[in-house]
Amino acid sequence: MSATSQTGQTPGLYANIYTPTFLSIIYDVVVLRFNLRYMWRCRTDTVLEPFFAENFSRRHLDIGVATGYFLAKALSRPFRTHVKHSIALVDLNPNPLNAARARILSEAPNATVETVVADVTEPLPKALQHSMFDSISMFNLFHCIPGNEKLRAFSIYKDLLADGGVLTGCTVLGASHATNWFNYLYVKLYNRLGIFHNLDDKREDYERVLKENFEEVETTLVGMTLLFRVTKPLRS
Repeated sequence: MSATSQTGQTPGLYANIYTPTFLSIIYDVVVLRFNLRYMWRCRTDTVLEPFFAENFSRRHLDIGVATGYFLAKALSRPFRTHVKHSIALVDLNPNPLNAARARILSEAPNATVETVVADVTEPLPKALQHSMFDSISMFNLFHCIPGNEKLRAFSIYKDLLADGGVLTGCTVLGASHATNWFNYLYVKLYNRLGIFHNLDDKREDYERVLKENFEEVETTLVGMTLLFRVTKPLRS
């Protein structure tokens, strides 16, 4: 099942690859365990899991949800077991939304979970226009999105972040940030296949756009992966 953006265009492989089979059997093993650790040099368990959990609130929006891995890990922490969470999920493809919702509810049956099919580079979907969140996450999202305007998602979704809230995320940068010849060739291959669209993505471009939209910006480069944490959105 494939998704269609609000403009009526059908996305390419980067979105259509997320079939139920890929999500249930392949994604966590290949993307989160192998690629992040050995290719992009940023471990899921010791770097990304705690980064996500430390910036996760009871009123949370997750964009680009994949299998819901990070949400499930955060919700499994003992002090969150009996706390009711309100979680919204946004993705271009319904398959990840269904997989993530099921995973969240298996870990936190009392959670309220809303799913929204949307292209994050386009105006806010109606379902979210009057929403506000204390935390927003964009993990492993931008390196998959094609086009030169993908970073405008920050200017669109910052309006959903509460004044005291935090937006976090991570993205694999392009070939100029390769740490060795192997991940240089690997990222080139992923772009050729249409899985990634990040060949020219640079740290300074992300930092510039983030500073245009948020008062406080923190970034850290781990291997080829840029982690960002921003607060105090500059309102339109």
